[in-house]
Amino acid sequence: MASDAASALTTLRTAAERGDLDDLFERLGVRLLGAFGSATRELGDADPADLDIAVQFEGPVMLLELIDALVEITRFDKIDVAVVDGNHPVLDAEALCGEPLYESVPGGYATAQMAALGHKRDTEWLRILDLQRMAAG
Repeated sequence: MASDAASALTTLRTAAERGDLDDLFERLGVRLLGAFGSATRELGDADPADLDIAVQFEGPVMLLELIDALVEITRFDKIDVAVVDGNHPVLDAEALCGEPLYESVPGGYATAQMAALGHKRDTEWLRILDLQRMAAG
């Protein structure tokens, strides 16, 4: 197993750049895949504990199969996957503002990213309202 998330991300980047993941992702119905979170940022001396992955599927969600494949490819078993499905505006926006690694259609990642950011912005008032109602008791 890879000893750290940064090494696992490097392995995943290399595989993505070479196109080694294309057949697998097509078989699993992956539309988009990217990395986000601490493994994608410079943290100085701190090592990220896990590798955060964002994924959007075209059809049925094949999450366990994807996780198994990512662990096999990276040799790292601390992988957290966020399924970007439009139902969680804050999570979707955070997950898609990371590093794109795969898109089934050119430009698809940027389009999904803009949609997620717009959805987060457009629903901000609802989150504020929830906070105000909780504070009022």
